[in-house]
Amino acid sequence: WSDEAQNLKMMYEDMKSRVEHVVESGKVEAEFITCDQFRGVFDLWTHKFTRHDHPTIIQVLQNSETDMDDTKEYTMPNLIYLSREKSKVSPHHFKAGALNTLLRVSAAMTNSPVILTLDCDMYSNDPTTPNRALCYLTDPNLKSILGYVQFPQKFQGISKNDIYACEYKRLFDINMVGFDGLMGPNYVGTGCFFNRRAFYGTPSNLIFHEIDELSPNQIAHKSIKAKYVLELAHNVAGCIYEHNTNWGSKIGFRYGSLVEDYYTGLMIHGLGWRTVFCCPKRAAFYGDAPKTLIDVVNQQKRWCIGL
Repeated sequence: WSDEAQNLKMMYEDMKSRVEHVVESGKVEAEFITCDQFRGVFDLWTHKFTRHDHPTIIQVLQNSETDMDDTKEYTMPNLIYLSREKSKVSPHHFKAGALNTLLRVSAAMTNSPVILTLDCDMYSNDPTTPNRALCYLTDPNLKSILGYVQFPQKFQGISKNDIYACEYKRLFDINMVGFDGLMGPNYVGTGCFFNRRAFYGTPSNLIFHEIDELSPNQIAHKSIKAKYVLELAHNVAGCIYEHNTNWGSKIGFRYGSLVEDYYTGLMIHGLGWRTVFCCPKRAAFYGDAPKTLIDVVNQQKRWCIGL
């Protein structure tokens, strides 16, 4: 038991007690706010702030233009917290709606041509994975028609006999390889690197965005902390922004299905985009498999009702 481990334990216990206190009191008191940049965010958390009804929150936690690592040798990547606006009187379209909000806000702030979608219960297992995806997405013979690169879902903690069939070999190993010989695999909701352009029409016909700055071909040249950029990001994260637009029907992740991932993948294929299945020996991403029957039932229920 090292001093470092003891310090980590103490830090965790301190964080746990502060979180529990905030949950019980319903607010973040001034003594718990250690940085001025977060003060304005926590001021939004009032008694009216609920999971179903709250304003947009966008907070730049790391800025690649200014932030360095502890050694001052390497630039840190952008890290931005986003919580979209929600209202009980406006549909939020579950995961597809959240992904479309991320798509628009990221366009307003950086407009990177490549987008990775990864579920919160998955984590990276190979730092070379982006390089593998970019080999396809930047291939001059493929890039103009390639919609996304899909990696298989892999799970840790599966028992020797896999009595609950949690490995999903048919879905993630067998079917994917077969589809790769056709137009390519379908989108399975996680572990996927998208070509941003694929969300805006066919390879030969761009559906123009209602805001020029969010066009997939636009170069974001302003600082992510610029007032105009943050105002635009808040605007496109609003719960009424999509009203009377093509979002969810012709642009972005598609609405109208409990399985928005498969539906979106089918629509992208239908528009003429090809996709690629990449299955390296070392798993690109890992998730944790259910360990009990109750966990399996809960997972299947969550998937079946689209949550």
